This record gives sequence, structure tokens and C-alpha cells, in this order.
Amino acid sequence: MSISFREPIRVGIAGLGRAGWGMHIPELEKYPELFKVVAVCDPLKERRDLVSAKYPECRTYRRYEDFLADPALELIDIATRSEDHVEHTVMALKAKRWVFLEKPISLDAEGAMVLRAAAIKAGNKLFIRHNRRFEPAFVHIQEIIASGILGNVHHIRLNRGGFSRRDDWQTVKRCGGGQLLNWGPHLIDQALQFMDSRPVRIWSDLKRVASMGDAEDYVRIIMNNQQGMTVDLEISGGRVIHAHDYIVSGSKGELVSSGNKIKLKYLDPAHKLPRRRASVRTPPLGSFGSPDDLKWIEEEIDVAPKAPAGMTLVWELLAGAIRLNRPYPITMEQAVDVMKIVSLARKDTNFA
Repeated sequence: MSISFREPIRVGIAGLGRAGWGMHIPELEKYPELFKVVAVCDPLKERRDLVSAKYPECRTYRRYEDFLADPALELIDIATRSEDHVEHTVMALKAKRWVFLEKPISLDAEGAMVLRAAAIKAGNKLFIRHNRRFEPAFVHIQEIIASGILGNVHHIRLNRGGFSRRDDWQTVKRCGGGQLLNWGPHLIDQALQFMDSRPVRIWSDLKRVASMGDAEDYVRIIMNNQQGMTVDLEISGGRVIHAHDYIVSGSKGELVSSGNKIKLKYLDPAHKLPRRRASVRTPPLGSFGSPDDLKWIEEEIDVAPKAPAGMTLVWELLAGAIRLNRPYPITMEQAVDVMKIVSLARKDTNFA
């Protein structure tokens, strides 16, 4: 995507933690023709001083109310703590600003519904940062599935995690901590995209394995849709041995992917399989029916999707939506669906 404007969008970043300072600011630096950070807000002076030292012309604010009152701001990029996302977003929308909201958009489905109502009332100026939607491996795997070489895909496994004795605020329930709200929105969003429909059955398991707080660091969610596809996602803070990020199983083949590689094994499309029917006759001893002559293709390829991809692509799409009125692919309804799954997964657990 290649777009540019006469004047870049004037951005104010709320929250200078791992997301705001560690991700958003470095990503925005890649798009000086699209965005200009003109103000930031954080209650911690040392965080504001970091910005002042690097960007002397950028205004800094301690109070969120004063930050919102800055007349130069067009877009409010909300990267504050999870527990503050709903309140800060509603305030920004009432101030008639465009809003870009980091995940999780809320702590539960109820908060997501509040945001949806506020967004509609404000003229749909709220955009959601589910940037893993554009992860190159995810995009490439979607293309492979669409090609049909794996046949009818019936099961997908999504894995993330590693062993971590984490002890920051994101391990504390009252702060909106836990992996269900950390990695959860990313993988649930990917799962719903793979399924291309709302699930009809959901099973979940939440545990605290290695983290120091009172929130879950292990999440397992299994979803089924009406067409019979199962998506099984696991996020673990207690994983010691790495598991594949993606496992996709179809009626004609399978793939696994980790990092920048995809391994595939699938039936050769050029080799026509003979027609077969089940038989009630007793098979020969030691056999499980008729012998089969299967021609398999095995390959390992680099992650290289044909469609535009990359975690920073979300900024280009955001700029196009604000300045050029282009469709933004992450809809509010999709974001609400993610939080509905979050609430269902937490229901009737020790972490409700």
C-alpha cells in the first residue's frame, strides 16, 4: 500500500508503556508521511521525559483530561492499562476525536458493548488494533487454505507461550491481567477469521501455572462452527518445550508453521485417487481394508504471502480509513465477538 497526504494525521498517544513507547512510537516512526506524534500522556514523569528527550517538540501531559483538550489532536492512540480502555475511549470519542484502541478493547463483553454504542453515537470513529490479523504467517496460511491443496480443513491448532514467572500488573486480575486478555484477543481474532463464522460450541480451561499474580497464565479454548471446523487455541505461561505456532489439518493434507517457515504434506493433486466404498466383509488378517497408493508432496517454504502483510500494516489501513474513507478491515462487530468469547471462556472458572 502506498499513500501519502498533504499533512500527516496529528496523533496523541495515551500511555507510554510496553505498547505505547515500546511498539506504537517505533512503528509510527516508519510512517512520517502518514502520522505525526504531537502529544503524549502518561502519569509517570520519567516516561514523559523519555519522549521530551527524543522529541523536543512533542507536548507531554500528566492528566488525560488536559491531553484530550489539546486542540491539535486528530487521533487519540490509546495504549493505557487494560482496565482504563473503555473509560479513556469513551472520553476521547465524546471529545470528537478519532480513536485507535489497543487490545484488549475492554475487560469483558459488557465493556465491549459500551464501546460499540459509544462508537455508533460518535459516527464510527473508533478503530481496533488487532494487528495480528496481518501477521505474515497467518495471512500466508489463509492463502494456502484457500488454494484447496489441504482439502476440507477440519482442525486448526494455535499455540503461543513460553515459561515465564511473570510478576507485573498484567498478572493481576483487578488490573485486567491474565493471558486471556493479553494474547487471548489476538488468537481469538485469528480463530474467528479461520472459522469465518461464529462458533456454536465453546469449551475453555484457565489455570495459573507459573506467574506470580492471581490471574490465569494458561488458556485453552476449543471452538466449533456449524460447518464442523474445530479451532483449538492454547496460550501457556508454563510451556517449556516449543510447540508449533500453527497446525492446520485438512482432508488432503496438513501444515505446521513456526517463525518464518511453513512445512506442508499434501496429496499430489495430479494423482487421481481411485473410488472406494466401505465394505462389511471381513478383511484379510493383518489388514485394515484395501491397500492404498498415495502420492504425497512434502515441502518446506518461507512465509511469503501474496497479499500485503506485516504487523505495522494496520497503521496504513488506519490512515486510509481516516483520510480517504477507505474500509477498515477490523470491524467493531468482530471486536465485540472477540470479547464475547473472552467472557464465555472465563465464565464458571476461578478467574471469573
